Amino acid sequence: MPIDWRAVSPGYFRTMNIPLLRGRDFTDADNATGVPVIIVSIATAKKFWGNADPLGRPLHPNAKPESAFTVVGVVGDVRSIVLREESPALYYPTGQRVMQLMDVVVRSDHSPRALLPAIRKRINSLDSELPIANVHTVQEWLSNSAAQPRLNTELLGVFAAVALLIASIGIYGVLAYSVSQRTNEFGLRMALGATPRGVLRLIIREGMIVGLSGILVELLGAFAVGRVLSSLVFGVSVRDPAIFSAGAVALALVALAACYIPALRASRVDPLAALS
Repeated sequence: MPIDWRAVSPGYFRTMNIPLLRGRDFTDADNATGVPVIIVSIATAKKFWGNADPLGRPLHPNAKPESAFTVVGVVGDVRSIVLREESPALYYPTGQRVMQLMDVVVRSDHSPRALLPAIRKRINSLDSELPIANVHTVQEWLSNSAAQPRLNTELLGVFAAVALLIASIGIYGVLAYSVSQRTNEFGLRMALGATPRGVLRLIIREGMIVGLSGILVELLGAFAVGRVLSSLVFGVSVRDPAIFSAGAVALALVALAACYIPALRASRVDPLAALS
């Protein structure tokens, strides 16, 4: 089972705002001479034990009977691997498992950059040969992680805007051509008593029938390919009715605007000029 795992020190969850749901946090007593303990995320607990209480249960991360760790806490899930979904995770105390590469996380109400000299000084006092690299704020880290999905979304937005513009031009062109071919018809209608407002409504109605038919096809197509775009959005359903409704309304307004200009031109046709 693919599970993310980390070695963390006491206070890590409070610093990272990861909620402690059950049990306890690590303490300084969780060291090499103490009982091996572990904290699991809620997703990990549900995968292993369902709705049963995981506290006090043994866990064998590497499938060796002698390497059992006792679960002492359950914390909330985090998105540490990919942004679109929470990752099951195991947490070991640094007193029992140490990695060669470690991250130092600092929370402060002041400017993070202003704390950097003090952090460097403190680490150098512990080990003057310990290098410090890749210093980022959490906001910068998240921004860098989302750079590629953000670029993809921006490109899709540009393509969607261009497609909307082309659709608008197409609707306008078709209706304008249709109006020019039916000039005599509109002149005859008004000569027989049709009002300019009636002609305006007629053309807009015919144009909107075409536009709404296209919108219906667009909605069906968007629903069909929505799953393909699920990797580009976070916290939003690709089949959200509100989003589909907003898109349909936007396209309907564009179609209405594209219909109105040729319809207004047709309503101003001079019956005598059209029939001559």
